[in-house]
Amino acid sequence: MDARSRDAAVAPLPSQVQTARRRLMLRDGLKFLTLTLVALLMSGVTTLLFRSFEAHREELAVRWAERGQQALAAGKPDQAVTALRTSLGFRSDVRENQLALAHALAASGRVDEAENYFVNLWQMQPGDGGINLELARLARQQGKSFNAIEYYRAAIFGTWSGDGPARRRDIRLELSSYLVELGQSKAARAELLIAAGNNPDASSQLRIGEALEAAGAPKEAATAYRNASEDKVFAATAQAKLGELCYAQGDYQCSAEELTQALRKPSWTAEQKLRMSTMQQNAERLQALMLSHDVASPLRAEHLLEAAQIAVTRVNGCLERHAGQADMLQLQVQWKALDTAKNRAALRHDDDVQDQYRTAIFNTERTAAAICGAPAGDDALLLYLADHPAKQFGGQP
Repeated sequence: MDARSRDAAVAPLPSQVQTARRRLMLRDGLKFLTLTLVALLMSGVTTLLFRSFEAHREELAVRWAERGQQALAAGKPDQAVTALRTSLGFRSDVRENQLALAHALAASGRVDEAENYFVNLWQMQPGDGGINLELARLARQQGKSFNAIEYYRAAIFGTWSGDGPARRRDIRLELSSYLVELGQSKAARAELLIAAGNNPDASSQLRIGEALEAAGAPKEAATAYRNASEDKVFAATAQAKLGELCYAQGDYQCSAEELTQALRKPSWTAEQKLRMSTMQQNAERLQALMLSHDVASPLRAEHLLEAAQIAVTRVNGCLERHAGQADMLQLQVQWKALDTAKNRAALRHDDDVQDQYRTAIFNTERTAAAICGAPAGDDALLLYLADHPAKQFGGQP
């Protein structure tokens, strides 16, 4: 047998080659499938572990956030800071917790840290009303009045969730109070007048009226009280406030009328009723004792004559207790020289004589109070008139 015949005898047949190839491909396929299954299994286990870890982190973040919120509500801001920082360590992108931490820092007196947190939040949402309000309050604490006012105004025009008009009203009231503290009463009145126009409801009008009084705008305050008095629920409260305001401004007719109306409400406490009744009675009596030029001259003359008799009686009573007291003796002499039949006749038409009587009456009450003690009754009312000249409402309130 030659060489070629021997090689042909030992060479594999085509069918054997194909079988070997199939076995190799099958083996390699099985290996690949096994590796793929192992990889998928490991990936699944990894994903499961990662999700479990993330779920645990989320659970811890929620748990610590709840602790922080509870501590803040309980007035324990330091504990709230610790809890909320821990919560944000597990989940740093929860805006609610970021805001809560900023509030907690502010409540714990860490003004600079709180400001930094709020500024970071503001940079993401510069139009957020709540963040601007908190920045305004922090700037106010730091004495940065310009920044505080700017942030207050940004809060007013910012976005609010919920009752935006009520929040804007409250911020204007807060801003007006701050402006009064700064001595900017005119700016405070401007803010309050805008608030009054935007909030016609009686409850708001009452609050705005009080703020207008504090801002030195009695006429506008009276208007707000009158607006509130049109609501049956708030009428008595508004009338009481208006009555007291009128009393302070020297409009005793208005005071007596409004307090009379207010006292018809049966739900006042005994203390409130006593105070209002006393003021109402005083307002009634003061109308008969008014000595200012706002009273027509003939009527003023009648008031002066009555007040003069009260003052002379006060001098005589004081001298009974302090016989020989030089100042009181001097007043007695002055009254004898002033209160003559001629002067009493001139009172009805002579403004100079009226002013002499008025000056003597007020001097008597002031001197007698210093020497003989606090007066009562009509003397107390005349002393009140001496120390509280009628103010200008800018017209009838």
